[in-house]
Amino acid sequence: MDHMSRAVLRTARLLLRPVQAEDAHAVIAGVGNLKASRYLTVVPHPYGPEDFAAYLALARPGFHWSILDGDGHAGGISLDPGLGFWIAPDRQGRGYVTEAARAVIATHFAAGEAGSIRSGYFADNRASAAVHRKLGFVTVGLEEAHCRALGRSRPLLRQSLTREDFGA
Repeated sequence: MDHMSRAVLRTARLLLRPVQAEDAHAVIAGVGNLKASRYLTVVPHPYGPEDFAAYLALARPGFHWSILDGDGHAGGISLDPGLGFWIAPDRQGRGYVTEAARAVIATHFAAGEAGSIRSGYFADNRASAAVHRKLGFVTVGLEEAHCRALGRSRPLLRQSLTREDFGA
């Protein structure tokens, strides 16, 4: 399956589509909120238009998606090189990340040669821990990772997901 054939994904409640310039305001407001960026490794705080422009320049269709619900932009998810995601603080607790991640992962594993997926989360991120657990990820290591938003290193649990673990 080529990356363009998976550029747009649909779930029961969500549309996952390529990141677009029109997403700027929602992305800046979403990851610009420290409630979201404190759990991400590469996102600075504050997050502004120049940060979004840099992200848009590298966001590849079929590898980076905007998550949209019935009310508009709700977050983002990527599989480049590992699984990463964020959800707007006002959309948290609705199961959107798990739903979006299932679609992205299922599409990845639909390619016969697709290998395991890696991911990670900061040790104090209970919501992300629950998402990873629901999807079948297993912890493969613990390391210190820099959080740009907070400007310091924090414990990060490295995760891995095989096709078999995802299907279980």
